[in-house]
Amino acid sequence: MENKIKITAIVPAYNVENYIVAAIDSLLNQTEKFHEIIIVNDGSTDNTGTLIDQYMDIAGIKIFHTSNNGQACARNFSLSRASGDYVYFFDSDDLLNADFVESMQALVHQKPEIDIIYFSGQSFLDDGCRLEYMPSYDRKIDMGWPSGIEATGFMLQRDMYFASPCLYLSKRALWDDKNLSFMNIVHEDEEIIMRLSCSAGMSLCLSKVFFKRRIRLESTMTLPKSKRNAIGYLYTLESIASYCNKNRVQVLPIKNDLVRRFYNILCGYFALCKAIDLRPEYKKLFTLLIELGRFPAPRQLYEMWVPAAFHARLSTVKRKLCK
Repeated sequence: MENKIKITAIVPAYNVENYIVAAIDSLLNQTEKFHEIIIVNDGSTDNTGTLIDQYMDIAGIKIFHTSNNGQACARNFSLSRASGDYVYFFDSDDLLNADFVESMQALVHQKPEIDIIYFSGQSFLDDGCRLEYMPSYDRKIDMGWPSGIEATGFMLQRDMYFASPCLYLSKRALWDDKNLSFMNIVHEDEEIIMRLSCSAGMSLCLSKVFFKRRIRLESTMTLPKSKRNAIGYLYTLESIASYCNKNRVQVLPIKNDLVRRFYNILCGYFALCKAIDLRPEYKKLFTLLIELGRFPAPRQLYEMWVPAAFHARLSTVKRKLCK
């Protein structure tokens, strides 16, 4: 294939000495090579930095050591130094299929105007980790759209919209042209992916699994939630409300879908506040609802305030009554 597109992989790493080698090797063992792999050791206090440095002499790998500024800062740092046509954000404890680069290059070669490619992922449990619920990242369909707005609405309606940036390949110019970057908050993925997806032009969705997410102890997903999570939720809600307000005409076709996403996150915020005994920021939330231009329906109010355990029990009773 002539004129292969160049793909930059961006890998922030913090205290992942047990996983970083497998993660990097899955990026190196591609049937077609990444243009470059940018790895940022984000102030690790374990052996992560030493393990990363073992790759410094491999062509195409760029290694940086920074103080612990957080995953968002590490991604932004790398993005500003990326030189590929497309960028792929990868987590340092996960795995990537060997045909990822080759498949992405072939698709973009056929349609070079593609701004973003969505694909499926699969969860797996690390040794010693137990989880009642295994996250699913199944896109379920192979399809294309002329705009990211249409793609976002379609996936939101069908529970195929996932916030992890590891499930997207995006054109680097899209980040520059739309002045996109990660906020240094918890839940930064939820905040940025919505804006990225809605800002895209031609978009393509693949049902094939390329990404393997490791569910492990002491990861962002399994660590106990805190006030920082609540603050992250608030910033995300603010971002969605602001985006809908500033782009009223563009988002009008999917406004209802974005509003539903907003209220799903709001439910999560209220549930977290209850769990950690934190008073919700009612005044700020009211301001966001005004900016969003849509107040909750009675059912949404019910879902926000009735405990999840009662919801589950009520659903069970309903199923039994319907039998």
